[in-house]
Amino acid sequence: MRTFALFETFWADVRYATRGLLKNPGFLAVVVLSLALGIAANSTIFSVLNAVLYRPLPYNQPEKLVVIWETEQTHPDSRQAPPIAEMVDWKKQNHVFEDIGLISFIDRSSISGLGEPDQVRVQYLTPNFFSLLGAKPILGRIFLAEESQDRTQTVLISESFWKREFNSDPNVLGKSFTLEGIVSTVVGVIPAGFAPFYGGRIDLWAPINPESTRYSARIDHWLMPVARLKPDVTLAQAQLEMNVIARRLELEYPTTNKGIGKKVLPLHQELFGWAGNVLYPLLGAVAFVLLIACVNVANLMQFRAETRRKEYALRVSLGAGRSRLIRQLLTESGLLALFGGALGMILTLGGIPIFRLLAGEFPNSESITIDGRVLLFTLGISLLTAILFGLAPALQVSRPDLNLVLREGERKTASVSRRLARHSLAVSEVALAMVLLVGAGLMINTILRLRQVKPGFDSSNTLTMDIQLPEGGKYMERVPGGDMERTLPTATAFYRRLLEKVGGMPGVESAGLITELPTRGAGGLYSFSILGHPAPPPDNRPQAGYDEVSPSFFGTLRIPLKRGRFLDEHDTQGAPWVVLVNEAFARKFFPNEDPIGQQLRLRYDPYPVDEERPRQIVGVVGDVKHFGLGQETPPFMYASYLQQPAVFPGGATRAHLHQDLVLRTASGLRSGGTSLALTVKKAMAEIDPDQPVTRKRRADGHSQGRQNARMRLDGFRRNGGEVFRFEKACFHTRDGLPAGFPVGLRRKLHEPLIELVNRGTRVRLPQLRLIGVNGHGVL
Repeated sequence: MRTFALFETFWADVRYATRGLLKNPGFLAVVVLSLALGIAANSTIFSVLNAVLYRPLPYNQPEKLVVIWETEQTHPDSRQAPPIAEMVDWKKQNHVFEDIGLISFIDRSSISGLGEPDQVRVQYLTPNFFSLLGAKPILGRIFLAEESQDRTQTVLISESFWKREFNSDPNVLGKSFTLEGIVSTVVGVIPAGFAPFYGGRIDLWAPINPESTRYSARIDHWLMPVARLKPDVTLAQAQLEMNVIARRLELEYPTTNKGIGKKVLPLHQELFGWAGNVLYPLLGAVAFVLLIACVNVANLMQFRAETRRKEYALRVSLGAGRSRLIRQLLTESGLLALFGGALGMILTLGGIPIFRLLAGEFPNSESITIDGRVLLFTLGISLLTAILFGLAPALQVSRPDLNLVLREGERKTASVSRRLARHSLAVSEVALAMVLLVGAGLMINTILRLRQVKPGFDSSNTLTMDIQLPEGGKYMERVPGGDMERTLPTATAFYRRLLEKVGGMPGVESAGLITELPTRGAGGLYSFSILGHPAPPPDNRPQAGYDEVSPSFFGTLRIPLKRGRFLDEHDTQGAPWVVLVNEAFARKFFPNEDPIGQQLRLRYDPYPVDEERPRQIVGVVGDVKHFGLGQETPPFMYASYLQQPAVFPGGATRAHLHQDLVLRTASGLRSGGTSLALTVKKAMAEIDPDQPVTRKRRADGHSQGRQNARMRLDGFRRNGGEVFRFEKACFHTRDGLPAGFPVGLRRKLHEPLIELVNRGTRVRLPQLRLIGVNGHGVL
């Protein structure tokens, strides 16, 4: 009976509050809209957090999935992928894992034989990985490890690729096409939704065989091992087991495993742990916006309450208690908060795609939705806002002074306490706004200062495009007996013919090639030794950034020569090998001597393989901001694409097969960039009709259809290649994209790497190709 009476009283309060609010629609609209904007901003960011951090992985018992990294015992915080062949040892020797599989991240590969050549998104993995995650094909079977050969292989295609390219043909099994120069036969179709581990589109999967002699040298580090713990096995027990196995392997393979340990970590933490550093500060920023809205609404509620002081005084004189008045006002506040939350949820539906548009591609971006957890969060912050903006006015009016109200009459004078309350709310609102204003000012100041930084090159009137030659077929072949790859002369011939063709086009002043465009990273971080100097210790070899370039590159981007000479057409394969270094390199490694004439021998870290011939320093060029305008310039080396070894270890061949073409035009891009891009496309097709052309873009970044070499007409523009967008950035290893890291995280990744290079510290990482975006974030 008591419960019914309380509900009846509450319902009466709701009806009374609703009637009162509807009598003042202007007040209602301002309050609800203010709260809705603040709640929508918080719900949008929380939905991103939910998709990336809070939602469990969509697999059976995801808490049992772990990743196993390789670490150096002298640097226990270091982590890298272990050699592929070690998975065989782990499976034989461990007693804590149900199964262990290897997987790459998403890579872009060239495909032909299905109409017009194109690029597809590929993942490389061991066949048992599908059963490890509980995935089964809807058509056909899982491929076998032994079906991965140098010139042929079997593949699995995604359901979306099956529908798009084969029109859902039930007879697709057995059909073939060429992937990266390798004849690939379809043996199965994987259902939609299987996209480990970051969501997004995957077109097909190719097999990896850890028992292949290709990986017997144990120098390949480009696949992530994922294991499933046995029931009742803890993470600590798995770590102890792997410590024993690591010591055993160190004795069995001292060349590759000396001083190497293993680290077992939860898979979800390794995949998404970085996101908190980016998203939690963003959630804090929008929380300040909501607090400002609450203070503003509280001020409005305080003013509204003062206009009703006589009403409250009359109710008190008739016997209404203080708790009764507070409950009535909090009911009104709760209604406003719920209205604001409901509108905020509608705005969140639009806020999520806007966030995707502003942020670009990032992990699990397609899985951001409003689910039960987001609804519960929105309800929670709605009720919290009701307390925040409604409690102070409710407490204030619940203690009316009847004598003072009667004496005031119609003078409308406010008491000291009420004036103090209003002033306190106003001060709080201004203080919160100042916090956001200062933060915005600092961000704007950072952007303005970055725009004043000299990038070290002239990007005006430039057109850029990526060239990705396939890792197989006519451009590369695998060397038997280990993970070594031989680039064929056809790759160098392709670049030479391309430069000749595009360099003579009308409107093109010059053309050049580089492994990775300035501000986007480096083709690699290679260690080296200086001939004639004391040999560096193996665990502390000096390192520097490395890019493969054409001799014409420096003139195309107008990078100045400080000493010596540029690379030229006489620096061919038969001539002595040469290299250019930047000023930072000369200052660090030759502070008291002339670098010109010094000889270096480069090593393809982490592979213990030196270049077959030393390189002589013939020139010093100006410092270029390879890692973004906000970063210091590390030591850097440039070698000619005409002077490269025939055989590369592991994925180091990508520095030769993946190039960026830079064109300097006589006129601005906006007037002739599109037509010039089409002409370049035609020239590339004349050289190699199987070379796909995708993602052509104008200078403003809008897509204009498919083009290879992932054409970009962004041309860096005046700010030296920087576009201030919150976009994806990543390490591009042998396996492609290990993570779609936002630019904010890109800074956190680049800074320690650059610091280590500047200190001359050896960085034990997979063969890296540091990729950024066209810009470098500052948020």
